[in-house]
Amino acid sequence: YYFLLVVFRYAVMTYAYTGSLDSSITERPSQLYDSFVKQLPSLEGKTVAVTGASRGLGYVTALTCAQKGAEVILLGRKSEAADRALGGVREAAASSLGGECPTPVFVECDHLDFASVRDAANDVREITTDRGLDVLCCNAGIMLQEDVASNDGYDITISTNVLSHFLITKELMPALEKAEQLRGEARIVSMSSGSGFGPPTFNPVYFTRRGGNLGGERASYDRYHQSKLANLVFTAALDDRLRAKGSNIKAVACTPGVCGTDMFVHATKVMSGRPAPRSNVPSTEDGSLSQLKCIIDPTIESGDLFGPSRDMGGQPAKVDLSPPTVLVNEEVKAKLWKLCEDAVGEFRL
Repeated sequence: YYFLLVVFRYAVMTYAYTGSLDSSITERPSQLYDSFVKQLPSLEGKTVAVTGASRGLGYVTALTCAQKGAEVILLGRKSEAADRALGGVREAAASSLGGECPTPVFVECDHLDFASVRDAANDVREITTDRGLDVLCCNAGIMLQEDVASNDGYDITISTNVLSHFLITKELMPALEKAEQLRGEARIVSMSSGSGFGPPTFNPVYFTRRGGNLGGERASYDRYHQSKLANLVFTAALDDRLRAKGSNIKAVACTPGVCGTDMFVHATKVMSGRPAPRSNVPSTEDGSLSQLKCIIDPTIESGDLFGPSRDMGGQPAKVDLSPPTVLVNEEVKAKLWKLCEDAVGEFRL
């Protein structure tokens, strides 16, 4: 629960804060983003799909990939925020590669409805029929939410953060394999959190069709921890299966640290009754560095986990995806895979 304690410390600071509540809108100027992105290689000729791309880390990631020359597919629910995000990413693409960067597209995808996720995957497969999908960035996530069920009967945090990403990865594996065949590799990048580190251990009950009956408000962090641990377990299990197949598709994971996203504002409001200023923590751009490294850096290996070098930010640093940091073992990997298959169907590589 160390990550929660860090966030709570900044929530408590809100009570001593004497500025306007509008400060919750204003982020701290980025310290690392510009220089970090500048040294990353081009993504020209590659296609990147990002879930949860309407705002926050997903938006920054989609925008940066467009600036680097990738064809970008933004996935999310239809909203004004999604429209603004698509417009921003298209502007970035228009100025990339001398105006020759492919035009980004938006694909509707509701992570609380498996049918919507399947439809979205089908749309992405059609978009990438000829060239394949180089990177699937499983970024979408929610935190400290109500104990209610998704359209399919699962907890909304588990459905959003884990089950729908398992499903879209399964459905898009042919597109990833196409890119691997054409360009030598592809990647599945899963956004986790420091909240997934350490105990409690994996609890299968959270991944069953018991949405609305999983501890109520008092267990909202437990549900989030289980989802973020599961993101890491999924990466480890997928890496095992891809390596056994001799695949050059890489399964990697990342954490953002604490940064000034809408999730930070929401979490601090839930914990303290009032949103903490975004300027108290690193910017969303600086929080995106580990995800961008996992997407773009050519030295990344399957099974890698990267996060900020300090609790409150810093350059991406490699983290051991193993105990005691991540409570994963063969039994846990097998259990999670089976539970995900029970929810969305068999995923055989």
